[in-house]
Amino acid sequence: MPTLTDAFQSGGLVWRGLVPWDKTEASRAPHKGYFRHQAEYVVWGSNGPLAPAVHGGPWPGVVRERVDHRKKFHMTGKPVDLMRQLCQAVPPGGIILDPFMGSGSTGVAALELGYQFIGIEQDGHYFDIAAQRLADAEAPHTAA
Repeated sequence: MPTLTDAFQSGGLVWRGLVPWDKTEASRAPHKGYFRHQAEYVVWGSNGPLAPAVHGGPWPGVVRERVDHRKKFHMTGKPVDLMRQLCQAVPPGGIILDPFMGSGSTGVAALELGYQFIGIEQDGHYFDIAAQRLADAEAPHTAA
């Protein structure tokens, strides 16, 4: 995580902090004698100064959202409901960047909420899955 936050800042973005994601007690437990893999940390920031929000907040400093393995398209896929909650901090119509897009859960949430989305994924297989999911999420907004 320290390397990620350094890269974040080296790229010219302003690191704002971490938001713990509590995956609930339904999260994976490796085996007896270990702690459950119940939490992950979201690195968040902005492209330059961040004015006080007029569209909402403050939002919870810890997000609790269960993983439904039946809705995952990637080994480390995140729930779209989780990503919807995290997108709230972005001003309406803003741009959301996910440099590790995977199967596109962040993009699906962003498009459903009316945000612009930029996703980066190096694995062609998952890029194709994400592209289809993004097209499906965008379709209701473009149909007239």
